[in-house]
Amino acid sequence: MSRPRRRALLVAALAAFLAAPADAASVKLRPQGEALTRAVQAALAVISTPELPVTLDTSGGPLLTVGGSGASAAPFNPDVAARVFVSGTDRRIEFNPRGPLSLQEAVQAELARELGLGAWTPAAARTGLSGADLNGDGQIDLSDLAILMNHYGKSGTTGDLNQDRRVDDADLRLFSQQYGKR
Repeated sequence: MSRPRRRALLVAALAAFLAAPADAASVKLRPQGEALTRAVQAALAVISTPELPVTLDTSGGPLLTVGGSGASAAPFNPDVAARVFVSGTDRRIEFNPRGPLSLQEAVQAELARELGLGAWTPAAARTGLSGADLNGDGQIDLSDLAILMNHYGKSGTTGDLNQDRRVDDADLRLFSQQYGKR
C-alpha cells in the first residue's frame, strides 16, 4: 500500500471513529470465595470508566486464593502481602491473610503487577488494557501508530488489537479510540 493511501486511510479512520464508544476490557481471574471476589470487583471498579468499563471474567486466568493450600501451604513471610505459586500450567496468586496490607490493598497491588499497570488508575488501565500501547512505553502516541501502520494489511500479532490475526481497519478503529487519551 502506498504511503499517501495509508495516510488517507488513517485520517479517515481517525475522523470516523474517534467518537465511537470503546469496548469493555475483560480481566480473566478466578477469585475463590465471596470476600476475595468482592475485593477484586471493587478493585476493578476503581479503574473502570464509562469509556472503558473493566469487567471480571472468571472463565480463566490465575486462581486467586486467601492463604496457601496443597503444595504451597507453607506459612507466609509476615512482610509479604501476596505470592505467586505455579504448578504445571496453573498459576495461583495467594494473599497473606495476616499480611502487612488489607485484602483490598493487596488485591490492587497484585492486580496492578499482574496486568502490567504502573499505577492503579483509570488512565493507566485505559493505556495498559486497550492494547494500543504497542511499544509498551505507557503512552498511546505516534510511535504506536507508526508500528500499527507498518503492520497494516499483514497477518500477525503486532498491531492486531482485536485479535483476528490481521491488522486492518478494525484495528485502526480501536487505536483511534485510544489515541491521545490519558
